[in-house]
Amino acid sequence: MVRSGYLPSLDGLRAASILLVLVGHAEISSRSPGGFGVTVFFFLSGYLITTLLLREQDRYGTISMRQFYLRRVLRLMPPLVLTLAAAMLLSAFGLARGQLDLGTLTSQLLFYFNYYAQVAAPQLVEGLGILWSLSVEEHFYLIWPAIFVALMRNTIRMRHLVLLLAIILAWRYYRVIGWGDPDWKIYFSTDTRFDSLLYGCILAIVQQRYPDFDRRFRSGPAMYAILALSLGVLLFTLAYRDEMFRSTLRYSLQGIALMPIFHFAVNCPDAIVFRPLNWAIMRRIGVWSYTMYLSHYVIMYALAANDVAAFGSLSILLWSLALSCLWSALVFELAEKPLMPWRRRLSVHPGSVPQGAAAD
Repeated sequence: MVRSGYLPSLDGLRAASILLVLVGHAEISSRSPGGFGVTVFFFLSGYLITTLLLREQDRYGTISMRQFYLRRVLRLMPPLVLTLAAAMLLSAFGLARGQLDLGTLTSQLLFYFNYYAQVAAPQLVEGLGILWSLSVEEHFYLIWPAIFVALMRNTIRMRHLVLLLAIILAWRYYRVIGWGDPDWKIYFSTDTRFDSLLYGCILAIVQQRYPDFDRRFRSGPAMYAILALSLGVLLFTLAYRDEMFRSTLRYSLQGIALMPIFHFAVNCPDAIVFRPLNWAIMRRIGVWSYTMYLSHYVIMYALAANDVAAFGSLSILLWSLALSCLWSALVFELAEKPLMPWRRRLSVHPGSVPQGAAAD
């Protein structure tokens, strides 16, 4: 397990996720797995945040909640605010359809849009509906650090996290059978999607606590057999169209299947199947992936509204990929990069001596 510094393949996995989302939203095929790309983003978010919390815990013996949330604000808000402003400008100049009303804007900036959209009639610029997933992630960020601290103090144990996974699965079944909730409500709700992030959290903790648990599987036929099985499970979850399955067990199976894929991608980046994830272009798209996610659907709808490209065509995919990369590069250079030193400073506990450091 890579304990510090750059984590191999993660930016490549981000890139693969956003490319899946773009292909799905371009509507080139009715079976395009765009929704699965969001699930991969959820898993990756849980994995990465937990890895960073583990490093902080190992270094200082504690977690600064204040600094954690400030880092999240500096990471998430600038691209979000700039993309919302750009979408409203496109609408104001007649280049995009729809208008963003105050209630919807507030719900998106304060991260409760995924529930607001279920009870209200949101008015928004076409393409901004995808911001529901940010609400799920922010709700996770509010809850998970406290669970993590309890786990580090042995107030709760890993078996309780496994129990929580089972409870969320049972809750999905109850909402479908007992309440008759449609698939889209299950898909958008934090209470039914929290486990998509939790699987990533559990993988990060297992890697930290048991770094050599997989030594015999890290190379050769065993690793590829496990990867083939995981890929087979994922393909099954995408191909099987039963509505009950898609609203319930699908997310659990996807989370379980992603665990070995992420694990080997990080620990065996030189394996032939993972080398493309570490290509320079994939790493760069991975760095831009958050802003690309925020902006790409607005760009697609604007392209269609102005008869530049139509949904279902390859051209809308290529145009949106190029323009979202351009916008993301601009946001990165003007807003994200200047804030990086601040985020790094917030990773250090003022006045604290890292555990294991020698005293003068």
